[in-house]
Amino acid sequence: MKDPYRIPGMLDALGHLWEARPDLTLPRLLGLLETHGAGWNATDEETLTVLRRLCAETPARLRDIPGALDDDGGVHGRYLVTTEDSGSTGHAGTTAGRLVTLGPGRAAVRTLPATRRQALHELPQPVVWDHAGVRSCSVAQPLVILDTSGVPHHLGLVSSIRTVTAPASDGEVRSLTGLRRATLDTVHLLELGDAGDSGTVLVDRSLWLFTAGRRELHREKLDWSRLDRASVGEPLRVQLTHGGVRELAVVERITRLE
Repeated sequence: MKDPYRIPGMLDALGHLWEARPDLTLPRLLGLLETHGAGWNATDEETLTVLRRLCAETPARLRDIPGALDDDGGVHGRYLVTTEDSGSTGHAGTTAGRLVTLGPGRAAVRTLPATRRQALHELPQPVVWDHAGVRSCSVAQPLVILDTSGVPHHLGLVSSIRTVTAPASDGEVRSLTGLRRATLDTVHLLELGDAGDSGTVLVDRSLWLFTAGRRELHREKLDWSRLDRASVGEPLRVQLTHGGVRELAVVERITRLE
């Protein structure tokens, strides 16, 4: 007979994973385990290894990650939190939400596009601000972040949490020079500023440039192939897909979003 005392530990690990993905049914949850190598013929030890790995990658609570938060809610490492805003809906009844990247002392908030047209032509500008700590960050609970004045900001209900960089790293990036779109597996936000010319650049599969006009926000979508120069303290230089180069303002800060 196998040791029956192993069962509570297995169920506890399964419960933690299910709490992190509450929208999954039990059969779908078991199917997820199978796709990650814990099929019907896997040993309990192999299954437990998969459960723990998945729980570490997508925990139910930010505090479940060892070292992610200190006693005052200060963040160590970098995490991508997806939230839903139950008070508003987007196109065809879909729930609007945000992608919030939490790092040491800084939060980057991206509003999810409500429609395909908005995603292609009118992507909302990411907003980056300093924070004083995280008050609440658990799946199915409100994400609450304190600003530097101690005012709480409610950013919707948490639907998922994913580790971007481990607690031992602050995830700081000083240069993206040489980055190619063809091999891109990250998303970054560049803050620009030079002699009154400022803006932000979202570096993803498309490159979005956001600049503030006198009365409205200007956004420009660029098809790019390579960042020829993209280091803090230097002007940004972008190689475009169909030839040509775009010169932009000096890079003041680089924030990894995911």
